[in-house]
Amino acid sequence: MRSILINLRKSLKLIILFGLAFFIIFMIMYFIYRPVYIVKLNGETLGYIEDKSKLQDKINEYMSTGDNEDIAFVEFDTLPEYETCFSRKDNETSDDKVLDTVLATGTAYYKYYAILEGNEEKYYVKTYEEAENVINALKEKKSTNIDSIKYNVKYETEQKEFSDKDKIVAGLFKEPVVQKQVTTPKKTTSSATRYAATGSVNTAQTVSYSSLAIGTQLIRPVSGTITSRFGRRSSGTHTGLDIATSLGTPIGAAAAGTVSYAGWKGSYGNLVVIDHGNGVQTYYAHCSAIYVSAGTPVVQGQTISAVGSTGNSTGPHLHLEVRVNGVCQNPQNYVY
Repeated sequence: MRSILINLRKSLKLIILFGLAFFIIFMIMYFIYRPVYIVKLNGETLGYIEDKSKLQDKINEYMSTGDNEDIAFVEFDTLPEYETCFSRKDNETSDDKVLDTVLATGTAYYKYYAILEGNEEKYYVKTYEEAENVINALKEKKSTNIDSIKYNVKYETEQKEFSDKDKIVAGLFKEPVVQKQVTTPKKTTSSATRYAATGSVNTAQTVSYSSLAIGTQLIRPVSGTITSRFGRRSSGTHTGLDIATSLGTPIGAAAAGTVSYAGWKGSYGNLVVIDHGNGVQTYYAHCSAIYVSAGTPVVQGQTISAVGSTGNSTGPHLHLEVRVNGVCQNPQNYVY
């Protein structure tokens, strides 16, 4: 029993000595050293920092805003990595230097709006509002190329040279073509005249019941009574809209464009087709007279033909079709 107590006393002395040694070492570390972070980028040590959260917050803020108002965002291929270590308290950290080094590796992207004519970029503006103002100014001036003018938001690493609204409008504006006054054609009493065909036409009976944005404002070619609507019926699918009115009533172009077909076309009778661009076409069937030919440019409202009852028809009316890329759409989604 005595030997056990002696051994226990020796063990207790060792434990006390080890604890005291640990305490002394801890106090030395506490008063002389402090925890810091090693910052590495692509395996290379950039320096030592005191607060990694603060550094990362500054990097995240820079990614969102850059260092000036023209920058949309900043992209980094690689973000820094952090490792904990101890350094003497009198050693200074290099937070600002490390931050500058990291930020210098970012790629800044600028946001702007490109004004296009067709698919060609013509001018550049800084804001959405400026782009809208250009489009509205061209609409007010009735520029004939307005349907081909658009804008796209862009993000690029190089800033573009911006132009003011007046310069852009002056550069893009195209004067409306003044049409010579044309005497309204006399009403015809014949519905059997067949006009020689010019141009080409797609008469496939493919239809769509969805409503597409066609980017073209249509007006009524004639006034009258709708006698047959677009869609399925007992005798098949009706690919257009029938508007009954008196024989010989002038038919106006629903929108500006170029005639792509004019002449006789089977059950359509005398048919005129106008191409408005972007795959949009309008068809005018059962005409008694045709005043245009393929290749003729027309303006909105210009008289192109007269109401008749040619082809597969039981009385004077206009059969109107609206097609997008050859597919028949419901004309009442855009007119009437």
